[in-house]
Amino acid sequence: MASAGAMPPMLSLKRSSQSGAKAMAAAYAAVYSESSSQSFIFSGANIDLSTMAAADVIDIRIRKVIIQGGGWVNHDEVQYADAQPTGHPSISIAGIANIYGIEISMRQTAGVLRTIPCEFFDAKRLGLA
Repeated sequence: MASAGAMPPMLSLKRSSQSGAKAMAAAYAAVYSESSSQSFIFSGANIDLSTMAAADVIDIRIRKVIIQGGGWVNHDEVQYADAQPTGHPSISIAGIANIYGIEISMRQTAGVLRTIPCEFFDAKRLGLA
């Protein structure tokens, strides 16, 4: 039987304290940003776009830092326009493994500025904040 010292590091999946209602603005603003001294997993996000209406445009950008001391690199960027389908008003962002940084930012470039509910999850080694 393996001893406790021989066990591989365990990950703890938690809802991020950065989750919550996010007020949109015309310029990109980070709604989630995380980095660590050791590898971690951004486990995903759920973003509820049900408050969008006709003529609204919201951009969601995912960036990451892939080398120590490096700058942000775009991972993905998607634009959503108008009221979202009644049966599927939310979007999901899949997990990303990283060490140096993950950022999700949003902006609203048209329409009445909305407040968008967001939920983020990450998994870190036990003992890391």
